[in-house]
Amino acid sequence: AASADLAPAAQPAPAAQQDKILLTEAKPEEAKPTTSLKIQIASAHGLRSADLIGNKSDVYVEVEIEGKSDSKVTTAVVTGTASKKEGAGENDKDSIDVDLQFVGELKGYVAGDKILFTVRDKDFLKSDDSLGKATVTEGGFGGKLVLEGAGEGFQAHLMVQLGDG
Repeated sequence: AASADLAPAAQPAPAAQQDKILLTEAKPEEAKPTTSLKIQIASAHGLRSADLIGNKSDVYVEVEIEGKSDSKVTTAVVTGTASKKEGAGENDKDSIDVDLQFVGELKGYVAGDKILFTVRDKDFLKSDDSLGKATVTEGGFGGKLVLEGAGEGFQAHLMVQLGDG
């Protein structure tokens, strides 16, 4: 008698259940259009000096879309010398400001992509030093971009514009 309570395995689900199954299936996401994103980097401020001689850094910035290393663009190298900033306190460290005046494009940008900025010091005898990093998650960002990992006591930032703003 126990076997009579079991429904045959091959029996299709009732029509009402079939509708529910269809409604809960995930629809394939439509591909977002890829474009290029205009990048402008005006300047870098508050950087530490990374060179052993001369109290300077040979600054450049790499910009790329996270996970798309072929999108990388790089500014020219600009040498800056550390100095005391106007209005700086007695204990504030000397820092470097450089004008980069870079304009470029990130190819393959899709709305929602993370844009990675890495500021480096160009070295010729060893690997380049990182002077700070930042991530932007919106393609229309413009203004002061604070850098993480700039070094203890340094509050570095880039002045950037993404998109046509």
